[in-house]
Amino acid sequence: MKIQNLVLGIMAFACLNSATQAAFIEDTKGQIYLKNFYFDRDYSDQTTDLSNWSQAISLFVNSGYTDTPIQMGLDLSARYAYRLSPAKDIVDNVMPYDENDHKQAQDQLKLGGAVKFKYSNTELKIGEFTPKLPIVHTDVAMQLPTTFLGGMIESSDIKNTKITVGRLTKVSGRNAEDYSKFQLSNGTTKTKTDALNFIGADYDYKDQQFRYFFADLENIYNQHFLSYEYRHAFNENLRLKSNFYMFDTYDSGDSLEGNIDSLALATIHMLTYGNHTFGAGYKHMSGDTKFPLLANWVPQLYLANWSVGTYMQQDEHSWQIRYDYDFKETPFNGLKSTLRYYYGDNIKTATGNNGVEKELDFILNYEFSQPKLKGFSLSWLIADYKNSTSKDYLENRLSATYTLTF
Repeated sequence: MKIQNLVLGIMAFACLNSATQAAFIEDTKGQIYLKNFYFDRDYSDQTTDLSNWSQAISLFVNSGYTDTPIQMGLDLSARYAYRLSPAKDIVDNVMPYDENDHKQAQDQLKLGGAVKFKYSNTELKIGEFTPKLPIVHTDVAMQLPTTFLGGMIESSDIKNTKITVGRLTKVSGRNAEDYSKFQLSNGTTKTKTDALNFIGADYDYKDQQFRYFFADLENIYNQHFLSYEYRHAFNENLRLKSNFYMFDTYDSGDSLEGNIDSLALATIHMLTYGNHTFGAGYKHMSGDTKFPLLANWVPQLYLANWSVGTYMQQDEHSWQIRYDYDFKETPFNGLKSTLRYYYGDNIKTATGNNGVEKELDFILNYEFSQPKLKGFSLSWLIADYKNSTSKDYLENRLSATYTLTF
């Protein structure tokens, strides 16, 4: 499939004459992205600790568009990661693991490409995607991201509105090189399906945004997503952003994963005063089953309370409080910190609704503003996670990244 993407792009370029190639080439932009990443998870039982240290380099080339009635372009990507830490031959969920040989991979390579067609403010892309949508989202939490194959149309021809229509057929998890069909990570049969189809609309009006998406995981589930965002500036120093989310998911078609019945309601509010931001959120899970989660590391960030823990179990009620501080206009300009606490209870277990999970996170991010170090940033996440139905652990994620655009 990787080769097919590249061949498709080369064929598209070969069809262009010299006049149309000029805009195609002149507007081409490239980016090199370096990421040194360390991950460590220490479990409370002291027997199953996970760790990985790796270096990645990624190259992205995004062409301009041809000067034709229907404009054409090409995007290419190459992502490579090399493990620097000794092999433990365990599943660390960062890089590939061979289930047959029980070996941890030394490196990881992802190649991708997409052809794009544009008319007015409507664009069609076919090939590789890293979507950031309410019903399907890429995972960039570790080293290389989760990627997808398929086609997507985005149109903003209607004022204040963006329409999105897509069909994704395969997924490659953050810890994989190859693509596979969609399935659920928490399903009972782990049946694979041919595609995830979706359609959605975003409508922005002044300080408000309305979003609706419908997703069809063929013969497994249908999912409705609805959200509302309200933004208000009381004055130059005081601002409020409030979000409300709903996911309604139920089995459909041949119901290959059996009964699915999950309703998630969530809200989160962020109040910013100067350099300070205070946040609070709540999520209520209901229905006959837990939230159906796509396999191959496809997170559901729009469930609001989502971090190292997911807080999406059957009947779970969870909340979060957080405090962010931006060190702008101080001697530490470029530094941002986050302290947040999650608590979830009422989780359905074999003995009743008595499951509990909780988490305390501390995050530091620093972007260098000095001219010689521009594009360089550091990040550190430490999470203390506890769960009454599984193992507790302490997790650290540290990364150093550098971005060069040309």
